[in-house]
Amino acid sequence: MSGLFDLRILLADDLAFTDAFEAELRAKEPDVDLYRWPSLPDDGHFDVLLAWCLPDGLGRLPDSLAFVFCFGAGADQLLSDPRIPTRVPIARLVDENQAAQITDYAAHVAFARLLDQVTVKEDQARALWSEADGPRRPRDQLRVAVLGLGHIGARVASELARLGFSVQGWSRSHKSVPGVETFAGEDGLVTAVEAADVLINLLPLTAETEDILSQKLFARLSSGAYVANLGRGGHLDEAALLGALESGRVGAAWLDAFRQEPLVPDHPFWSHPRITITPHLAGIPTASGAANSLADCIDAFRRGFPLPNLVRPGRI
Repeated sequence: MSGLFDLRILLADDLAFTDAFEAELRAKEPDVDLYRWPSLPDDGHFDVLLAWCLPDGLGRLPDSLAFVFCFGAGADQLLSDPRIPTRVPIARLVDENQAAQITDYAAHVAFARLLDQVTVKEDQARALWSEADGPRRPRDQLRVAVLGLGHIGARVASELARLGFSVQGWSRSHKSVPGVETFAGEDGLVTAVEAADVLINLLPLTAETEDILSQKLFARLSSGAYVANLGRGGHLDEAALLGALESGRVGAAWLDAFRQEPLVPDHPFWSHPRITITPHLAGIPTASGAANSLADCIDAFRRGFPLPNLVRPGRI
C-alpha cells in the first residue's frame, strides 16, 4: 500500500470522469493521486477503487486495495462481484443532492396521482372536456407506500409525509421514520401496500427482493394506483405490470431502472400510453456531494476509523 498521504485512487465510473468531481475532491484531499480507468499506476497497484460496477476489463484486484467506494446509492452489483475479495470493505456514496433529486421524482409521481395526470392527458388527446365530478381529494387521503427505508428511502418517505401525504414505509428490518407509519417483514409488506394509491420502490436488489413488484403485490393496491420503480430493473415483474395496467389495477407507471439498459428499442414499455420511461436519471450523483462522501471515507481510513456508510465491512 502507498503511504497514508499519497493514496492512489482509481476512478472506474463514467459519472466520476469529470473535471468538476476531480476539482472538488482535490480541494478536500490534495494529497491523493487520481487515475482514470483504463489508465493505471505503473506498478498496477492502487488503494481505493471508485466504481458503480467493475469494468469488464478489470481483472484481479491488487493486494494494495484498501476499500471500494460505490459511486451510487445501491451497491448490490458490487456485493455480488467475485472479483472483490471479501476482506475488502465496500462503502457507498451518500449524496444529499442526489437524495433530493430522487425525492423530487417521487413527489412528482405522488402529485401526478393526486391530479389524475394520466386521465387528464388521455382526455386531452381526445379533445374531451371532462368537468370535475366532485372536490379533489386532499393530500392526507392519498396513501403512499415507500418500499425501502435506507438513507434515500427514509428521506423520500419523510418528505412526502411533510408534504401532507399519508405515508407507509416498509423495509426488511424495522426502521423508524418521523411522520411515517413503518412496517417490516413479509406480513408487514402486505399491510404497508394495502390500498396504496402510490407505490414507490427504493429497495436494494437481493434474492429476497427480486420480482417483488409482482401481480401479488399489485393486487393489494387501490384501483388505478401509480407505481414508480426507482430501484433496480430486477425488482419488476414486467409481465405482471403490463397485466395490471391492462386490468386497471395499476393506472400508470414511472420506470427509471430496467433489467437491460439501455432499454431495447422494441420493448413494449416504450409505446405504452400509461408508462413513463426515464433513463436511470432519477438521482444523479453530484460532484460536490460525491467528493464529500469519498473524502469522509478517506479521512476515516487515514485515521484508522471504520468507514462511514459501509455496506460490507470486509473481513480477514
